[in-house]
Amino acid sequence: MKLPLSQQKGFFAEYYLKLRAAGGATCESDIAKLSTCGNDDERVAYVDQLSWVRDGDAELQVQREFNGKSLTASAELKERATVSFKQKKWIEAMLLYSRSYVALPNDKVLERSIALANRSATLYHMQKYCECLVDIRRSLELEYPKDLVYKLYERQARCYVALKDYPRTISAFKKCITAMDDSTLPADRRSKLHLDAMTMIKMLERDPRTGKQAARQEKLAKTNFKYEEKAQALPDEKEFVSSLVRIDQNPQEGRFARAAADVQVGQELLVEHPYVAVLLEKYAHTHCEYCFVRTVVPVACPGCSDVIYCSEQCQQRSADKYHKYECGILPIIWRSGASINNHMALRIIASKPLDYFLQLRPSLDEDLSLEQLLSLPKDDFRRVAHLERHQKERAASNFFQYVLMARFLTRCLQSAGYFGTEPQPDQIRTINALLLRSLQFIQFNTHEVAELHKYSSEGREKSIFIGGAIYPTLALFNHSCDPGVVRYFRGTTIHINSVRPIEAGLPINENYGPIYTQDKREDRQARLKDLYWFECNCDACLDNWPLFDELPRDLIRFRCDAPNNCAAIIEVPPTCNDFMINCVTCGETTNILKGLKVMQDTEMMTRTAKRLYDTGEYSKALNKFVDLLRIMYEVLAPPFPDFCECQQHLKDCFLNLGNVYKLD
Repeated sequence: MKLPLSQQKGFFAEYYLKLRAAGGATCESDIAKLSTCGNDDERVAYVDQLSWVRDGDAELQVQREFNGKSLTASAELKERATVSFKQKKWIEAMLLYSRSYVALPNDKVLERSIALANRSATLYHMQKYCECLVDIRRSLELEYPKDLVYKLYERQARCYVALKDYPRTISAFKKCITAMDDSTLPADRRSKLHLDAMTMIKMLERDPRTGKQAARQEKLAKTNFKYEEKAQALPDEKEFVSSLVRIDQNPQEGRFARAAADVQVGQELLVEHPYVAVLLEKYAHTHCEYCFVRTVVPVACPGCSDVIYCSEQCQQRSADKYHKYECGILPIIWRSGASINNHMALRIIASKPLDYFLQLRPSLDEDLSLEQLLSLPKDDFRRVAHLERHQKERAASNFFQYVLMARFLTRCLQSAGYFGTEPQPDQIRTINALLLRSLQFIQFNTHEVAELHKYSSEGREKSIFIGGAIYPTLALFNHSCDPGVVRYFRGTTIHINSVRPIEAGLPINENYGPIYTQDKREDRQARLKDLYWFECNCDACLDNWPLFDELPRDLIRFRCDAPNNCAAIIEVPPTCNDFMINCVTCGETTNILKGLKVMQDTEMMTRTAKRLYDTGEYSKALNKFVDLLRIMYEVLAPPFPDFCECQQHLKDCFLNLGNVYKLD
């Protein structure tokens, strides 16, 4: 028996093709009339009244799915985990216990406490003591069986011993002794455990370090320190826009970032939280769905088994903000073949109550000055709704595809209860239109959230795309194939730092993907035109800079240092014996001896910086590469190989300060 269309993998593409076929002879002309619609509300209303579209709605049956929550499946995973544990396959056992825990229905409290306790045992054997303490705490909160609680307290004590936290070790051993009163341990085993615990207590009470630690802990008690903080999510970071950044606007460049004063190499220019961020399905069981931190001790969603969290705090924030409308809906979104951009559009709406959008809608299209836009609260929908969406350049067929996707996403929200028990047609159309708008601006303003994967044994690193996000301020930065900044991520928070000097008044450009050192100009131009609908006019494109491998190594590019502020470049072969060179542009003479000395001095600095990088001292290496770039840039002009290599090393240093995963 053939599955219904919405149960099939990648069904949205088939739905679209079937719909067009059902449109018959009038399909193309019907779609073409979309070009006469003046706004998204009209486009949604027009498509809604097409009879062949309404007839095709029967193919899109959307119902919440919670198939992953199963006591039977959880029990099977637990059995497999126990076998692995007995075979001392700790990583395998830990992963299976995690899957067993995530699969448990929320009302199976006892089973969940046992799953967490079992996982804590594997973490202890893996010497993941902080993570082990997290699971012990969670298991105790779920009221682990009283006759077995002594085991958790003993394990807790052993973790504290390993962490050299003696006051907490003593406390845990005392709790273990008390808990043995409820155990069914044979007398001889109880006696031995009691003796071992008392021996440790007395030994540690005599240790002078215990008293010092206790005094320090009492002083720090107000900070509410927990070991799980070491094992869990990154601390919240404050947002920051440097005073060096000024957002400007003109007819040629639109809205863009400009240097308000001279920017030096390595300066932090922006730290920004996302307006919306969505994790790729591929990482849904390895990373926190809310903050994107990779976690080995995940917290499960009470309702579904589709996502995990690094902490109870992230799970609650997600539930309060949007997951209550995504819980049970994610399987159908993933199965549909909808891109991460489509998922982001749904989450934008799910993150705010219906009334918020209904009240905002009448004023949404009001013209806002740049100052008004930038002064809006960061969570105001208008901060993203007014981003570039190229409405005037869109073909009717493109609008049609987007309207269909918006209708599907609206149906997902409706199934999840977003519109309440009695959805009103006008409310549904409003959200449909806002989803259509969101799909348009998301297309041109999404950033890939990355994680640096390190293969230490091979000495190899690779930046991996783990999710997508929109950063309202960064979205206003224009593109260059020779960007002035690098971006890296801590969780979903983005950091922007300069990788070369930028003079006051010049644009601060980032990079949308194609970069001159790796991609030829025609390929860059074609890609940017296809994805972002513009033609790049950066220096690397205008002057057709060669790829890195093709950069001439038999020429040194000196800056003219004439007092008339000449901006010309003087190209000199390394074999040149003259130190005084005439500039063909201004006619003045430049002394290249300083530049030649810089080339010699930077060789030693480069070796030192690389050594620091290879030993994992990334902050120190970063400072060395910053000095190198600053010195080079004073007398030499890009593009040239040494400068490109130094810039790349600097970028690598910044990446190592963000999301990093060591695979071996």
